[in-house]
Amino acid sequence: MKQKSYEEAVKRLEEIVNLLERNEVPLEESIHLFQEGIELSQYCNDKLDNIQKKVAKIYENNELKEFTGEE
Repeated sequence: MKQKSYEEAVKRLEEIVNLLERNEVPLEESIHLFQEGIELSQYCNDKLDNIQKKVAKIYENNELKEFTGEE
């Protein structure tokens, strides 16, 4: 998958959901869209997990720590 920002991935996922809900795309295209949607969903979940870990590092042991941007 081409590198996307979280926001771009969510926007594309919303587009896919709208296309599939309208039932106006051929079956083969629906399968491709569904697969792309699953990949985007996993990508977004991974991004959120990484952010959650970063926040946990910043606020460790109830003490605010400086964010360095490194993992």
